[in-house]
Amino acid sequence: MINLKKAKYPKSSFPLIKIDDLISNKLCDNLKIAIEKQKNFDDLVMNGRNRINKGSFTFKKFLSNSKSANKLYYSLNSQTTFMKILKIFDKNFRNKFWEYKQKNLKFSKINYGNQKGRALTKQNKKNKGKNIVNLDMDFSLSKNGYFREPHRDRSTRIINFLIYLNSIPKKNGGTLEIFKTKKKLVKNSVLYPRFPKKNSLKKINNFQPKKKQGLFFLSSPDSYHGVSKFISKNKVKRVFIYGSFSLNKTVKWFYNPLHG
Repeated sequence: MINLKKAKYPKSSFPLIKIDDLISNKLCDNLKIAIEKQKNFDDLVMNGRNRINKGSFTFKKFLSNSKSANKLYYSLNSQTTFMKILKIFDKNFRNKFWEYKQKNLKFSKINYGNQKGRALTKQNKKNKGKNIVNLDMDFSLSKNGYFREPHRDRSTRIINFLIYLNSIPKKNGGTLEIFKTKKKLVKNSVLYPRFPKKNSLKKINNFQPKKKQGLFFLSSPDSYHGVSKFISKNKVKRVFIYGSFSLNKTVKWFYNPLHG
C-alpha cells in the first residue's frame, strides 16, 4: 500500500526522509476525490484547513465510504509499518543530535491522541505505565489563506509525516518550510519552545507539495517547520494527509554525545 523504498534525505536540521512515490497514482487520485467530496469535517483550523480526525465519528464514516482511505489507514495503522520507518531513521541518522530513550515500545491500533476542541483521547487501561505507540492522522483539505507559523509538534510525537495528494504550483504558496535555530543548538530539550519567535530561526529548505510524495521526520525538540500562506488561485485546494506515530506520554529526548 505504501512504498518505503527509494527514500531520499534532503537538507534539514533534523532527520527528514522524502519519498516521491509513496503511494500509487490511482490511490492518490481516489483519496483526493474522496476528501474533496466530503461535506462534513471535524473542524476548521489554521486559517482554512478542514480536517477529518482519527477517533471521530466523521473519520469512521469516511473510512466506511472510501475503500481507498480505509486501505491506507490500515496500512499505516500497523506496528510493522512503524518499525520499518523507524529502521530507516536508525540506519541513516545514527549520529542525530537527539535520541528518544523510551524502550520496549509496543503498538496499539486503538489508541489515539487529542485534537483541538475535541476530547478524542482513547487509552487502554491495561497499557497504563507502558510505552505505547499509536497512529494519529487526519485527512485534510486546505482552502485559501491556510498557513502555519514555525513550530514543532506535540511533545507526545515520535515521527511526523505528510502525504501530498496533489501538486501545488509554487505561485500558490502552501510550501512546507524547514527551519533551524540561529543560535547554536543547546543540549537541554526543555529550552526549545514549541512556538519560537520567527526572528530566532533561519529557513534552510522548502518543499512544494507534490502528488504522491511522502515526508517523514523525527519530532525532536528542534524539528521546527511551518507552511507559507496558501493562495487558492483557480480554485486549487491543498489536499493532504497529516499524521504521526505518537507515544501515550511525553517523549523524552536526550542529547546524543556521539553527534558530530
